[in-house]
Amino acid sequence: MRGHRIRAGVAVTTALLACASCSGTTKPASDTSASATAPARTTATPTGPLTLTPGQGFDRSGDFIPLMTCDDPRDYSPGLNFANVPAGTAELAVTMVDLDVHKIHWLQLGIPPNATKIAPHHLIPGAREALNDFGEATYDGPCPPHGSTHRYQLTLYALRQPTPASLGGSAPPAQTLRGIQSQAISSASFVARYTRH
Repeated sequence: MRGHRIRAGVAVTTALLACASCSGTTKPASDTSASATAPARTTATPTGPLTLTPGQGFDRSGDFIPLMTCDDPRDYSPGLNFANVPAGTAELAVTMVDLDVHKIHWLQLGIPPNATKIAPHHLIPGAREALNDFGEATYDGPCPPHGSTHRYQLTLYALRQPTPASLGGSAPPAQTLRGIQSQAISSASFVARYTRH
């Protein structure tokens, strides 16, 4: 596979870089004390619109750092923060699409509706990753041609129904994305760039 996974502080970035033996593939969260069973639906009334904001893995301008791209052999998935999930949400999903070549890099499904973030290089218990346009059920980071800049749209979807097991596995990525969008109560997104030198 091609290698994996704003404001990441120096200490955080250093800690990630120090993990030289870590695999690039998204790993399940190591905290097993939390229940893997997600609440059926959210019931709290949000104080504003659904929001998605960059976590660890982006620089101060909101662009990807190399650790989250194909320029680093680990190519870790980035951290993301959620807020104001609508009442009645059964599940959350995250997608990442290269807007310049229309390639799906990341499809993460089954995120519990009470989640408030995704940590870098981790899966929340209960979540799963679906096949992307690179033929892998994982995160594949930005990888534009050398000397060019591409834009990557990351989107959080609040879903009215859990995604069926058929969305994932060998399902075509475009089909999975359409299935997510068809069940969305609300969505939020931002665009991050990456320039490959």
